[in-house]
Amino acid sequence: MALLTLSLAACAQVPAPAPASPEPVGPVGDSSPALRCDAAKASSLVGETPSMPVQERARVAADAQVVRVLAQGQPITKEYRVGRLNLVVDSGGRIVSIHCG
Repeated sequence: MALLTLSLAACAQVPAPAPASPEPVGPVGDSSPALRCDAAKASSLVGETPSMPVQERARVAADAQVVRVLAQGQPITKEYRVGRLNLVVDSGGRIVSIHCG
């Protein structure tokens, strides 16, 4: 009897899993004007140390959503984020270049 119950249970249909919810649409690849970063507007900060106040000034000036500080030559991810401002610093800790992405 137990074997018959197990056999029938094995044949029962299992409901399909619910479909995954779609990924939220965000700044990756979005080119809406509200998410565009303009690094040229923050270029006056080249030579500065990227302290938190300087990062915020750069973010606001460039109309960026977020700031990322990178060391020169540091390996970075290749995804392009329209609203991200990158501050590249030299070995002395000074900003040497600014770009979006």
